[in-house]
Amino acid sequence: MSAMSQILNLLLGTFFSLCIGVLWVRFLLQLVQADFYNPISQLIVKLTAPVLNPLRQILPTRKNWDIAPLVMIVLLQLLSMTLMAMLSGHGTLPPLLLVFGAIFQLMLMVTEFYFWLLIVSVVLSWISPGYSPFGALVNQLAEPVLAPLRRILPPMGGLDLSPIVAFLAIQVIQILLRATSGQVLALMY
Repeated sequence: MSAMSQILNLLLGTFFSLCIGVLWVRFLLQLVQADFYNPISQLIVKLTAPVLNPLRQILPTRKNWDIAPLVMIVLLQLLSMTLMAMLSGHGTLPPLLLVFGAIFQLMLMVTEFYFWLLIVSVVLSWISPGYSPFGALVNQLAEPVLAPLRRILPPMGGLDLSPIVAFLAIQVIQILLRATSGQVLALMY
């Protein structure tokens, strides 16, 4: 692969990852019913509105489930994978392979997002225990993952072990996703 195609691959990959990441955050903010008036929430809503508002005319929202960001996430992932395959000289991928690859990549992306979100949440709890818009948003996004674990784990004298269990669970899910995607790809060929 030439240097120019590597640079183009890097730039396109970064662009698609950022777009998909912002759309994932938008979807998750609505799913967890995060504070809409948080300035960071407002920024994400304003960034995604031009793309999502036309889609919402076709795809309605059901309770907390906003389907428009999910559809856009899948479409962007499919486009990204197609362009990356073409840039690397593989041509176009078979549609079934493309769909399964996109689904597994997106599921891995969510687990990776939550892994880093939990790290940020833990670090913020140590260095910035007061209120900040960013910290409040991180906690609102992390709470659906940590709350069930807190109910299961006994209190440890002020020490919250739920992030450790969540990290382990995320790692297990990622291992299973990678193994399953490998098996699916092997069956397809």
